[in-house]
Amino acid sequence: MAKKSRIGNWVTRIFKPSEAETTYLHKGEILVVFLMAYFIAMSLWLLVNMTKEYSLTISVPLLVTEYSEDMAFVSDPPAEARVGVSGEGWNLLSLYRNPPEITIPYSEGEVSISDMVQGQFASYSDISIQKVEPARINLKMEPKSSARVPVRPELDIQLKPQFEILGRIRVAPDSVTVSGAGSVIDTLRSIATETLRLRNVQTPVQQRVALKQPAGLILGGVDEVTVSFDVTEFTEGEVRLYLEAMNVPDGREVRFNPTTVTIRYHVPIEQFGLAQEMEPYHVYVEYTDIERDTTGYVVPRVEAMTDELDLRLHAIQPRRVSYFQVVPE
Repeated sequence: MAKKSRIGNWVTRIFKPSEAETTYLHKGEILVVFLMAYFIAMSLWLLVNMTKEYSLTISVPLLVTEYSEDMAFVSDPPAEARVGVSGEGWNLLSLYRNPPEITIPYSEGEVSISDMVQGQFASYSDISIQKVEPARINLKMEPKSSARVPVRPELDIQLKPQFEILGRIRVAPDSVTVSGAGSVIDTLRSIATETLRLRNVQTPVQQRVALKQPAGLILGGVDEVTVSFDVTEFTEGEVRLYLEAMNVPDGREVRFNPTTVTIRYHVPIEQFGLAQEMEPYHVYVEYTDIERDTTGYVVPRVEAMTDELDLRLHAIQPRRVSYFQVVPE
């Protein structure tokens, strides 16, 4: 009752002559007046303008039916068509909010979507169709087949400085079953994941990543995989090694200038001590490289001497060396 009395009071004050009383509306009262005026204005605008004719493009869902479950599309038909229509505003608003579904009975070959849309929209009075995209589609199916396909992780990884991935990147499961048209399955080499983006990585990673849906194919109950890898801090090692000529024919001798090269490599910090206690690389030049050369310079080959250390070759200095063959007396 108090609220009703208050409303009555401010309405009375609005219509009182200003000579009799000067007053101010509360903020809440101003808001109520504004909303009432806005509602009246919008109602009048709709009554005037929504009876005019407009043009609009709407998305109409497409559904192919009446085909065997043992068959698969060579390429998926479009899920929707873009239809340009014109008509009275009220009719277009209703059509936009609830577009009809176009059902396409399967028949192999070209199908006119435009004709089907025209037939479906015939029941809508005062609606004219301007264009349909796509106007026609081509349907083709083949017997369904399946295959086991490896998963390929797509990565965008930025490691913290001095850190590197240790060992291989693991994916579980590492393959998935896909089914679809045989001609499509035969060309499929792998299934990619969504891109895993990580920044400033310095600890081991284990994350679930969704698989990309391959066009025209169905994934066999797996829609994501686990991608994992180890990360550790690396340091730089350096070793100076004599350069050796390999597979030199009997009676010949090759010498190099300089006779040694410097190898810089990266190695996990925990393996650095072991790397320093051995010659981790072998540096050599194959005699066949010398025979093919016409410049007087060759590029040394570098080969890791152990599989127990995770060595990463960083640089070799110098990158090329000169050589000469010693002529026997």
